[in-house]
Amino acid sequence: PEFEGQTKTRLGNPEVRKIVDQSVQEYLTEYLELHPDVLESIISKSLNAYKAALAAKRARELVRSKSVLKSSSLPGKLSDCSSTDPEESEIFIVEGDSAGGS
Repeated sequence: PEFEGQTKTRLGNPEVRKIVDQSVQEYLTEYLELHPDVLESIISKSLNAYKAALAAKRARELVRSKSVLKSSSLPGKLSDCSSTDPEESEIFIVEGDSAGGS
């Protein structure tokens, strides 16, 4: 067999790789059919890892959005609009000296 890279984690021969992939798939399928509790555990752990990664991503995005808003020197009501929905992002032009217009 021929491996790629210094870590030798990937099989480089396409013909050997095909045989190994097929053998592993057959064995793993048979094993998981005989041990459904192991399959359930793998699926459960995968789902939990996915949910944790998603929560971490949302937390990072929240921190980024808060840090962007904190760097703004404008008060909340004058800060940039974060919505892309035109119904939520209207612009009011007021003439006159007071906020209510003249």
